[in-house]
Amino acid sequence: MAAKEKFAEPTYLECGFGELEYKVIKSEICCRCGTCEAFCPRIEHVENKPALVNYDPLCGLCFTYCPRTFLDMGAMESKLFGRTRNADEALGIFRKAVSAKAREASALAQDGGVATALLVQALQSGMIDCAIVTDKDGEWRTVTRLATTADEIRSAAGTKYTINNSVLAVKDALEKGCQKIGFVGTPCQIQGLRKVKLLDEPYQFGQDRIALLVGLFCMENFDYDLLMKGLVNGKFGLDAKDVARFEIKKGMFRVIDKTGKAHEVKIEETDEYTFPGCGPCFDFSSELADVSVGSVGSGDGWSTVLTRTKAGETLYSATLAAGGVQEKAVSEKGLALAKRLAAGKVKRFESKSVEMNVSGIIR
Repeated sequence: MAAKEKFAEPTYLECGFGELEYKVIKSEICCRCGTCEAFCPRIEHVENKPALVNYDPLCGLCFTYCPRTFLDMGAMESKLFGRTRNADEALGIFRKAVSAKAREASALAQDGGVATALLVQALQSGMIDCAIVTDKDGEWRTVTRLATTADEIRSAAGTKYTINNSVLAVKDALEKGCQKIGFVGTPCQIQGLRKVKLLDEPYQFGQDRIALLVGLFCMENFDYDLLMKGLVNGKFGLDAKDVARFEIKKGMFRVIDKTGKAHEVKIEETDEYTFPGCGPCFDFSSELADVSVGSVGSGDGWSTVLTRTKAGETLYSATLAAGGVQEKAVSEKGLALAKRLAAGKVKRFESKSVEMNVSGIIR
């Protein structure tokens, strides 16, 4: 029996998988985060999307935790931070903003290696006993890993740029008896897990064991087949196995092959490869994470770090004190750039919400 089946499930919403399928999955606003699959024993990942594999008792679990059914940011901010954002807080509520980089960054690290350093420190300090990270196979297909050692965390460093249902691995962590689960992921994945942790209900199914959420900056993500067939192979003539690295810099989407040659297009030319479910998302900087990390706003080889909660602040301070990262002040110009991108994502969310008939998501 799966660990989550041992716990009582919500029965108050009376919206089952049918409503989720109609409103979210078939409407293509599903962000494929994996939250419904992780916390409902009747839902599995079939043909690259959530699918009901057993009787649906209309318990409401999947519909409730999905970040695309309803999401009231003001209410969630009030619970998490004790207040709602001010008008000038385009990056969400945070305690501290700095530029940082790992002192011993993995060769696989995307920018400053800070997310990896934070997870390693959290594991070594006992703040978490496992970390859910996203790795890749030899052809850049995303693979979620349950890491229990620092080396396993380091081996999964680097941004993958294609959609993955990483939250599903929380199920594995719960079933294996992990008591303090760390997670690193994109804004939509963080939203799903934060909904799980914040919703008011008397039911317990292991959500208290989610101890740390490290969020990544994200403007959009890509569909694997579209990206590889349309851009990597179709435009650049590369096979997926020939790619050494992807990166977004100075308005360009870049593919670095294994000879070191860079192939690039303007970021706006990648719209046709974007995953449809990214459209109705306003969150650029993982505003509901404990600590957020991204390259925008900092120089090459550095990451912008926003500590948001007490847990995030404590972890970053401990990582800095232990020598895991070094820091410098983030520039006003850098923060202004990040805020402009965040505002741009909100505008896209507003237009896409109308286009895709999205309701219930309140910025």
